[in-house]
Amino acid sequence: MARLANCSYCRWKQWRRTKSVTMAMCCDGIGLRRLSGNVKSSIDQQYEDAVQALNSLQTNAADLQRVRQDRASLISRNLCGTENYLKKVGVTLDDIDKLSVIHVAGTKGKGSTCAFTESILREHGYRTGFYSSPHLVAVRERIRINGQPVSKEVFTKNFWDVYNKLSASKEDASDMPAYFKFLTVLALKMFVREEVDVAVLEVGIGGEYDCTNIIRKPVVCGISSLDMDHTSLLGSTIESIAWHKAGIMKPGIPAFTVHQHFTSAIPVLTDRAREKKCPLYVVPPLESYGWGARPLQLGMAGTVQYDNASLALQLAQYWLSCKKDCSVAEGDDRALCGKEWGDPVAASPFTLSDEDVTGLRCTVWPGRSQVMSLDHLTFFIDGAHTSASMQACVDWFTKAAPLHAPQKCSSRSNGEIYRVLFFNSTGDRNPEILLRFLSSCDFDLAVFTTNLVTTSLNASSDQTNYTVSQDGMHLRCERQRNTWIRLVRQLYKSELSPESPSDQEPGGDRTVKELDENLAQKLPASDVPSIIFPCINDALLWLSCGRSPDLRGELLTPPAFPPPQALQEAAQVQVLVTGSLHLVGGVLSIIDPGLSCTTHAHAAYKPSSLTDLVLSNYGGFSSPGAP
Repeated sequence: MARLANCSYCRWKQWRRTKSVTMAMCCDGIGLRRLSGNVKSSIDQQYEDAVQALNSLQTNAADLQRVRQDRASLISRNLCGTENYLKKVGVTLDDIDKLSVIHVAGTKGKGSTCAFTESILREHGYRTGFYSSPHLVAVRERIRINGQPVSKEVFTKNFWDVYNKLSASKEDASDMPAYFKFLTVLALKMFVREEVDVAVLEVGIGGEYDCTNIIRKPVVCGISSLDMDHTSLLGSTIESIAWHKAGIMKPGIPAFTVHQHFTSAIPVLTDRAREKKCPLYVVPPLESYGWGARPLQLGMAGTVQYDNASLALQLAQYWLSCKKDCSVAEGDDRALCGKEWGDPVAASPFTLSDEDVTGLRCTVWPGRSQVMSLDHLTFFIDGAHTSASMQACVDWFTKAAPLHAPQKCSSRSNGEIYRVLFFNSTGDRNPEILLRFLSSCDFDLAVFTTNLVTTSLNASSDQTNYTVSQDGMHLRCERQRNTWIRLVRQLYKSELSPESPSDQEPGGDRTVKELDENLAQKLPASDVPSIIFPCINDALLWLSCGRSPDLRGELLTPPAFPPPQALQEAAQVQVLVTGSLHLVGGVLSIIDPGLSCTTHAHAAYKPSSLTDLVLSNYGGFSSPGAP
């Protein structure tokens, strides 16, 4: 308690100092940003200026391809480059070592694991920092203090502080960090400045050469589920991917992982743990923990989150043990007694505290198994983009969709519910693998769109993306739609029993030809109902059929055909948005532009911690990122 009181008082004093500084910006004689006295009404414009400058650090599509081709020679310089930029902004590795860090890598679920971990520790009364990627609606989501995205004002102030120092010290025109590296430097500097009790860091891509691996002395590391993703950067085998992910392991620092779907990943993790001389633990099932009379309840839907929650509990519990004892948690040496470094050890479940249970239940992590309604449109949002996560998404959607149907709509057969797939896949992912899972969901319509929110995005938009060309995105949509048509045709034909006479469906009288003709009547574009849009905004306007007051405006590009009558008349339109977190972010930026879905839901009965009380009492003193 004394430690918390002292920390909170220090934070209050810093906020008092911050209060005297206005946040408006202007340009000085050498083109750098500096603070000036201006009204707070200009904060939005200042934030847009900062985002525009940040977007200029993105690697364009052509350069990105060259980087990928020459990645072998560039990747090894990534960490020393990050260290160099940190020094330029006044942060040394010794400063970073003083941060109490939980570092998490993985293919699937690493963001969810971090969100669970951060929520648990915040419920225990600690001041948290959280760095993740990508953002969904606004770039400031990536850097959170006490569970909240930093405000525009705080982001802008810290952004120009870092940007100016790097710009003033660059050796040539190209000597500026790329987009993700800049944000990593910015986040670490903010966490050092804010003196957070714990910083939860999500790895970007890989691990061994990721910018976040500048961390030399984390308290504990986690590795979530591994899958095939980013193969052009990490290799085309699960063994290669596992090698990269395990690169965050550090000597003597415990690493926790989940039971891996790809069993060939375990020997690689074991070898890497032995190489790094660190203990490796496999987390237990979530159901095995001591829940008492309290129900097993998570803030994110889907059983796929069970492994992530168990991993988060182990990471948080180990961190709390270290914080309490100022030493390695008791029992680690016993667990490893007689075993070599790296041999996987089964981590033990434990009895959960009220804070643990509340932290799991109140975790908010948008874009994952999320349901949002907008008038007659109900969005089922999940950023699944690997084969295993898409299977989990389909399982969740097929169970969740009937539960969110209006009571008057007892079934889909009467046409009152219209089901839409809203899809895009990016990067080097194979869309056929993802779409094959989705083809069984019996969608009335498939909508394919680029990840552009609108075709008229400006350079200061949080959604601006220079890493892919518009022509490339349109071509990808065409390929995805063609793949979808082929898969759906195959599915319908396979459902017709070859043993049944006249190519009839078992128990029915529709032939393949009749079935295709029936599909052709639903939309004039194809025998398989599907359509392509150049941007997300146009697609949502078209789907709303003018029935939603929140979706108004003119379509920038005329669609191929008008909305079908069934779509216009449906009592509810269920839209599954999936395939890409960038697509999810674009949709959320339109239906939830205020980021209300990122707000942490504190339990009403939870007693306030000392930190909470101080934040509440002195919240008027420009508390940065306070909930």
